[in-house]
Amino acid sequence: MAILESNNRHAELNRQKLKQVKELTSDLEGWEFSQENQGVKLYSKQLPDSAIPVVRGDYLLKTTAYTAEQVALVATLPGCRAIWDEKFNSSEVKEVFTKNESLFWVRTNTPWPISNRDFAGCRLCDIEQDLSYVSMASVEDPSVPEVSGCVRGTLITSGWKTEKVADGILISYVSQVDLAGSIPSSFLNSVRLQMPLCAGKVAEYITEYGFPPLIRENTCEIGKVDFDHAKRTYTAALAGEGSATYEFSSTMYPNGVKVDVSAGEANVDGNTISISGINGNATLTITKA
Repeated sequence: MAILESNNRHAELNRQKLKQVKELTSDLEGWEFSQENQGVKLYSKQLPDSAIPVVRGDYLLKTTAYTAEQVALVATLPGCRAIWDEKFNSSEVKEVFTKNESLFWVRTNTPWPISNRDFAGCRLCDIEQDLSYVSMASVEDPSVPEVSGCVRGTLITSGWKTEKVADGILISYVSQVDLAGSIPSSFLNSVRLQMPLCAGKVAEYITEYGFPPLIRENTCEIGKVDFDHAKRTYTAALAGEGSATYEFSSTMYPNGVKVDVSAGEANVDGNTISISGINGNATLTITKA
């Protein structure tokens, strides 16, 4: 899929960071293998312009049940991350530029007496069924001020690559992060070793739970999206004129789904949800049947 054009204030940086994620995950040249832990192969790489290393985790999800696109959704949707990432505290989408590009705030937990960290950044996706990339990097934006009780860290570069390969789906995660403030070196080294393990955690999630509703096509606008894992409730703000098509996972919704749209019509056929007749603002809600 071509990256959707946008002239938002962070567009240039977002595209630079997505390009960098693609370059970092293109091969293993320059990466130093450190160990394999819980099935995740861990690597590090020193870039010439920074003293902070980039860490990487590669995990092979041996399955034909899911696509690279579906895995990428689990890796990036906050409602899923709240389950697979034990350090996740909370997050908020501050602004949606396109359905694949947004401004976010996220807060992560740290052990006492270290202050929690928060980050303000942008996410940009380049999504295909068999090959998907997602970049996440810090930005400075007046709509995301610093939060009391947190130390503002910097996501220098981070992102995902999910790719269909002969034996399944290869999940790669890369991260270069400055946690800022005063942190014991032992804790910092532990964090750098643990961060790439999330590649395996994403695989565990999709294997056990499946994936949330996934947009297949849309001619209407897709705004803020929220997913509550415990309730299996997906909500999306729709706008403009047109339609949208979603697919859902039978593992996530073994008894099917109930669909409500505040304006327009909804139809469920197999694992496909079709939304039509959108003309203006509408709220889509998908829950367990």
